[in-house]
Amino acid sequence: MSDHHEHEHDVACEPLTCGRRRFCQAAIGGATAITVGTVVYPIVAFLKLPVRLGDAKPVEVPLERLVPGQAYYADFQGQQVIVVMAEAGPKVFDAACTHLGCNVVWDTAHSNFHCPCHGAVFSGEGKVVSGPVSTPLREVPFEVKNGVLVIS
Repeated sequence: MSDHHEHEHDVACEPLTCGRRRFCQAAIGGATAITVGTVVYPIVAFLKLPVRLGDAKPVEVPLERLVPGQAYYADFQGQQVIVVMAEAGPKVFDAACTHLGCNVVWDTAHSNFHCPCHGAVFSGEGKVVSGPVSTPLREVPFEVKNGVLVIS
C-alpha cells in the first residue's frame, strides 16, 4: 500500500509546485521563442528577394532645377542621393558617408559635404578632405536626356 501511495505522489503534485513548474516552463518556452525569433528574423529578412532593378522607378531631375553650388536630394531605391551642379556639370553621389553610413549634408557656403556623425568632410567632387574616412563618396551613374538628369 505504501508503494501505491508513493507512486501517486510522483504523478500528482501540489498546486503550488505545479503552478511554479508551469510558470517556469512557460517562461523558458517564451524566452526560447524570443531568442529563436531574434536570430531567424534577420536571416529571413536578409534572404528576401531584393527589388528588381527593372521595377525601380528612375529619378528624374530637370537640369533647370539644379542651381550651381546647391544640392538636390532625392530618394533612389530606398537610399538618399545628392545631385550637385558643379562647374563641369552635374554630379550624383550616394549620400551615405563611407565611414559608417551616416547621410552627409551639403554645405553651400563651402561647396563641400559634411558628415554630421564623425566630422568627415568631402569636396564637391566627393573626394576626402578630412576626417576619419579614406574612401571618397560613391558616385551614382546617371544620364542626361532632353534636359533631364535621369538616375536609373
